[in-house]
Amino acid sequence: MSECNFTVSKRINRPISETFSAITDRSKLTLYFVDAASASMAEGRTITWTWDHWGSNEVIVKKLVANEAIELGIDSKNWQKTTAVAYEVLVSFDFEVIDERTTLVRVSESGWHRDEEGYRGSHDNCGGWQDMLNCLKAFLEYGIDLRK
Repeated sequence: MSECNFTVSKRINRPISETFSAITDRSKLTLYFVDAASASMAEGRTITWTWDHWGSNEVIVKKLVANEAIELGIDSKNWQKTTAVAYEVLVSFDFEVIDERTTLVRVSESGWHRDEEGYRGSHDNCGGWQDMLNCLKAFLEYGIDLRK
């Protein structure tokens, strides 16, 4: 079965190490994206992210290369509550240095099935990752938590 795929991106006016850390360090991630995280990211670790308004979801850190890339595995059934059959969806973060003060972050997701549930999951997550990048930008550049 073919897959639904998408990529969203955002230019963050902060150095790559600061941008990468804001995504991988749970104490920073909770300041703009999730309400709680069970741990900071480390390759091979399963982490629970919790949102007060959404509930909890697990992510499996499949790959983590400092200041370069993150790959997360997510369970379609856990992330899209209406999905009847569980299967893995891959979330990839890629980091690119624009200059010493600017980073381009790309978030790609692949693996959603090409059916009504898969389209819904892909569409919902596309918006969710774009929101995450907007919140990351506001947090790193202006110290603002857009969720408040």
